Amino acid sequence: MSADREAEVRLRLADARARLLATGETYTRSEGGRAPERSEIFRQAQNDIHAAEQARNRLLVELVGDADKVPVELAERLGLTSREAVHIVTTARTGSRRMRAHVLGEQSDTEAARVWTSETDPER
Repeated sequence: MSADREAEVRLRLADARARLLATGETYTRSEGGRAPERSEIFRQAQNDIHAAEQARNRLLVELVGDADKVPVELAERLGLTSREAVHIVTTARTGSRRMRAHVLGEQSDTEAARVWTSETDPER
């Protein structure tokens, strides 16, 4: 069951990254040190990547549970380094509200344990 959710989260992240690269704006340089003007599609793809990463992070926290250690195999399956995985779990447990919101996404108290799946995707 968790393998299915892992695959869905990895697919969602890969799709979002592909949409970002498809814009052709990834390696655009600008003149004078300013960031180049980005299209709405590019900004939406960036937001989609962030949301997919948050879903992945929530899944990691759920799968690790109360364990003291993050299994290296789990971190690698989710495309994370060990350091990133530990940072996510530590943030979920002891981070400030603002940091948790950034790393895990905004959640109400009733859906604190809810993880993204294809059935819960509002875009479908």
